[in-house]
Amino acid sequence: MRLLRAGLAVWAFVELYNTGEWLLLFPGIIFGMQAVLNTGCCGSGVCYAPADQGNASKSDTVIAEEIR
Repeated sequence: MRLLRAGLAVWAFVELYNTGEWLLLFPGIIFGMQAVLNTGCCGSGVCYAPADQGNASKSDTVIAEEIR
């Protein structure tokens, strides 16, 4: 993933140089920093999901109604 992000950053900077489209500066910086720091969108741990404890009792039944 680090190489993919670095490749996207290089592509954005090359396209910025070739076309002069300054909007490509922002994705280039973002992907470049992600590649250098080896982080992703969840780099700060906000996507943490606790492990399943596996202690759900059998009385936890789901009742569903059919809507017509």
